[in-house]
Parts: sequence; structure tokens; C-alpha cells
Amino acid sequence: MNNNIKNTEKYDVVIVGAGPAGSTAAFYTENLKVLIVDKFDFPRHKACGGGLMSSKDWSLELENYKRIKDELKSFSCKSIKMYWNKMFVAKCDFKHLFDQVSRYEFDELLLKEALKKENVKFLKFDLQMIEKKKLNGKDVFKLSDGQAEIETDYIIGADGMHSKVSKFLGNKNHKRHQFGYCMEYEINCEKKDLNVHVVAGYKWEIGYGWIFPTLNGYQVGIGIIRKPRKSLNYYLDDFLAWSSEKELIPKEYVIEKRFGGALPLKVVKNYCTDNILLCGDAMGLVKLLTGEGIYYAMKSGKAAGQTLTESQKDIKKRYKKKIKPLFWDTFLTPYVPPKIFTITFWSVFFHIGKIWNYFPIGNILVKFFIKMAIHRKSSRKDSYYHDEKIKIGK
Repeated sequence: MNNNIKNTEKYDVVIVGAGPAGSTAAFYTENLKVLIVDKFDFPRHKACGGGLMSSKDWSLELENYKRIKDELKSFSCKSIKMYWNKMFVAKCDFKHLFDQVSRYEFDELLLKEALKKENVKFLKFDLQMIEKKKLNGKDVFKLSDGQAEIETDYIIGADGMHSKVSKFLGNKNHKRHQFGYCMEYEINCEKKDLNVHVVAGYKWEIGYGWIFPTLNGYQVGIGIIRKPRKSLNYYLDDFLAWSSEKELIPKEYVIEKRFGGALPLKVVKNYCTDNILLCGDAMGLVKLLTGEGIYYAMKSGKAAGQTLTESQKDIKKRYKKKIKPLFWDTFLTPYVPPKIFTITFWSVFFHIGKIWNYFPIGNILVKFFIKMAIHRKSSRKDSYYHDEKIKIGK
């Protein structure tokens, strides 16, 4: 997917990154000449991710998702079993939990939807340098990949955790306790167990392992905050073997592929100016408890696009106002240092949950954790989850 355009052409807005954040930002940017650039052509594989939490309500908030959802192949997950370091804690049943999708397909559909707009184009472009200059008293930015140059008045940075746009704004690399690593296998096999399995504190590391049912089998992964004691490959293979031994997945399966990546755990200090807006992983907008980022990438992309569409005045102030509710929804991410989530914290939390689960009041703690971990707009009368009752079992 690539448009033949003159790379000396000037644009009102250049969006760096064509994932969910960038495509959504382009979709919501009106009356401005927009170019999306990405170092990859599309479709492309994306490391980790693919769970669309509470996605039955996304159509109420995200018009681009509403337009692609009928084309999107997904597997709906409705129940979850939670463990602490191999110790079973509780099972929760929902009306709907999340839809598991292929990022290969999902990201391409979002980009195609954005490119249906006459004001949006796409270019494969591996950004290497950003330069600011004055032109008629106004800031103009020159983007270069080492060969070609593009000029623009505004930049939306949606280029992931290692964002070059973020570095241009003066943000430093994340410290080791401010990001996590994840790795997963995509396996093909018969699906006998349709539960989602989440194993927190696996091998006494700060993070969790997961088993997500997919259309063709399962995604089996592990995510760890801070530097693990052993390699991530070791933990993933050990978790896969344990999952098979406990019959959470079948004994016979075929590993289709293995991939991994990093995710930020703290919002960067400088995420907007009156000319540059960051969104998604580039901004560090990821839910601290679960590592969920797709919803927040799209919501922040929408906020960025709408901010530039509404007016070119007070951009920084207006974007901060739009984005602030997402901070709270991600569990106070900018205000709570990730280092407080120690192995001791989680061990005590889950052991209390295990003990309380044997008593009538035990459901309170488990439900409290679930409410923190998932976002629901259930107070809205048009919400799919308006009459949902979460059932806690042993």
C-alpha cells in the first residue's frame, strides 16, 4: 500500500506512524492536507497485541472502527481464569470481555479507511531527522529519511515507544523500570478451552503470562516489567510447556510464529506543543495494569485529529484538555511510578484475593481488580454492557 506522490510536496499535517493511533488521527483530521508516513508498507505484522477490550462499545466512540468492524475477523472472549504464579485465584464470566483480532488485518483496515478520505495520503518513509525552521514568521518542519524531504506545518507522532518525534521534543529514552518487554507464540491447534488464562507473577517476575483464544488456536505470551532474571525466551518456552502440561492448551500444536516487542509504562514528559502532538505508544499511553494500548492509541489519535481540525490556535492547551480523561482511565499512569508495582505488592494482592474468594465477601476484591483492569462505559444506556453482571467463580 503506497501512494505515488512528490516527496517535495508540502503538507498541513504529517502523521508519523500508520498504526491504530496514526490512522485514527488521519481519519479525524478534516479540511487539512494530511500525509501518513511509516517505515513499513502495509499490511505488516505487529509484535504483540490484538485484544480489543470492551470493543462492543467502540462503535459509540470511534467512527472508523464502526466502519471496519463487519469486515474484521475476530474471536470473542467471555471468561477469564486468573492465577498467581501457577496458583488458581478466580474465574470471571462476562457478557463480553474482549475480541481477539489479527493486527495484520486490523491495522490495514484502519489505514484503508483513513485513505478513503480525499485529504489523506500514505508514503513508505523511514524518518531519520526532523528540522525546524522559520518561514514568514511561522514554524515549519522538514522531515528527512536521508534521501527525500517533506515539509509540514504540524506533526502528529504515532511512531511507537521508540518514537523519533518524541525524541525531537526532548524526551529521553525510557528508564528500565518505565517499560516492559513481551513475547508470544501464535499457535495453531484445536481449541478445547475457550477461557482466557492470565497468570500474574509467573516465576516470581513482575508481569504476567497469557493464553488468548484466537480464530485458529491461541496466542501464548509473557510480559515482564524491568530486567528479567533470565531471558524472555526462557520464560516463554517454560510458560508454553506449563500451559500444555496443565491442558490449558492441547498437547499437540503447531507454532506459526514468535514475535515480541516493548511497551511503555509511563507517559512522557513532553507530549505536545502548539505544532507537535504525540499519541498512543509514542506518548506512553498504555494501561498500567494490563498493558492494553490499542483503545488508548485510537482515542488519543482521535483527540489529536480533532484538535488540529477545530482550530490552529491554542493547540497545546486544547489537546491537554482532551487527553486528560485518558490519563485517569489508564490508572493514573502519569502520576503513579511503575516502580511501586513490586512483586511483593502483587503477591499480597492475589493471595488476599485467593483467601477472600472462599468467603462471600471475597468477590468484592476480585470485582474491584476487574473494574480497574477493564474500561466499561456501562453507565451509558446505549452501552452493550449496561445490564452486564460479572460472575465470580472458583
